[in-house]
Amino acid sequence: MYALKREFIRYTDQIGITGSFVCLIHCIITSGVMIGSSFLSHSAHHHHDHIHHIHQLDIWGMIDLSMIVISGIAVYFSTLKCSAQSLQNKLMWGSYIIYALSMISKYIGFEPVWLSGLSYAMSFMLIGLHLRNIKNCEH
Repeated sequence: MYALKREFIRYTDQIGITGSFVCLIHCIITSGVMIGSSFLSHSAHHHHDHIHHIHQLDIWGMIDLSMIVISGIAVYFSTLKCSAQSLQNKLMWGSYIIYALSMISKYIGFEPVWLSGLSYAMSFMLIGLHLRNIKNCEH
């Protein structure tokens, strides 16, 4: 069992990179679809009603929440590889917390445009930190 845990911990940075990358792709595609459908709706009907994308716990919401959980697990186990007091670990946890809060806030109705940018930035930050973790903190 210990060997299995050690192998899992060994690959948590790769899991974190993959999760953050999938999140970025998902968010970019979803945003593109929302903008495109809003544009088509405005063009086809020639009116100015705004279509609001409401985040719900449908299949896409479950994907969002699962990405938050997977990223959290990856950060937890990835930070076990470096010393507990390292700046790397603090940055990783800080990035994850901001990422998770920015994603969850959409489901309580708080979704300014800058929050999406912050979420993207934290996803990129997590990818970078996981890559750095692979280089500097492998046992």
